[in-house]
Amino acid sequence: KTFNMSTLTERVDQTSIYIQPILFILTMITNILNICILRDRTLRSSPCSHYFISFSVSSILNTCFLCPTQSLRRYNILWINTSVGCKLNPFLLFVLPLQASLMLILASFDRFCSSSMSVKLRSMSTIRVARWSIILGSLLCALCMLPMIFIYDFNSTLRLLPLSMAVFGILTITNIRQQLIRVRPIGGNNQNRRTESQLARMLIIQISVHMIFALPFGIIYLMNTFMLSSRTPFIIGLRLAFVTWQQCDYFVPFFLYTLSSSVYRVKLFRMLKLKHHNNNVTIHFTQTQAYNTRHNGNRVTLFEATKCNTAV
Repeated sequence: KTFNMSTLTERVDQTSIYIQPILFILTMITNILNICILRDRTLRSSPCSHYFISFSVSSILNTCFLCPTQSLRRYNILWINTSVGCKLNPFLLFVLPLQASLMLILASFDRFCSSSMSVKLRSMSTIRVARWSIILGSLLCALCMLPMIFIYDFNSTLRLLPLSMAVFGILTITNIRQQLIRVRPIGGNNQNRRTESQLARMLIIQISVHMIFALPFGIIYLMNTFMLSSRTPFIIGLRLAFVTWQQCDYFVPFFLYTLSSSVYRVKLFRMLKLKHHNNNVTIHFTQTQAYNTRHNGNRVTLFEATKCNTAV
């Protein structure tokens, strides 16, 4: 097949050679760090962290599929032209972002339940419910997008996902305000309340960023679906540009988490400095122990003290 490539499409393909490797590296590094931080005992005790981890995993999988595809497009290496690729490409193109978006919806619902005044709703905010929701949600995404292997023209879920996130986000904020008014913080739960509050803030930031980066592609896609006259070379090029824009959704939240959440920031710095900090503490302890031993009257040779410091 021959394609009528617009100037915009050609420029998007040319810049993909340089942009996609950067997006790949940033997504991998930030999401791996994000998974390691959220697996900390303090953050892992919250069900919301499990949804964030699942979102990071979906982001990594989507990047591993999308970045090579976008880069190879410049060299006219389109695996969608193969008999297998033409079926799997639309499936993977939508199932992975859908799964990531679903994790944000589930996290929003979890924050809504945990901040509710209803005991029944609060009982649904548990790690067990989160794990089952992630498993069942992933299977549901696969089943929902399975027809994309045969039909590539319609995806109604794109219109519902941002609306669901916005609704649960607003309800969560309302519940939190009501709790602040009606319930006084208990001294023993200050740390847990602080962590939960910052996770809710991280979620609101994540949803806002997700809408900024995902909606442009969704709007263009819906235009191409319902308005066949919009499938011009320029609009197709714009759609490809918005795919690249959407990929920023997979690494930008990491930096916003670091700036907005002190708990997340402390965990990050502690993880990055842990090895260096442990080495310094060990060396300082060995030198102090040798000093105290000498002053207690025990005989410690210079060779033994040097040997202890070198072993560290």
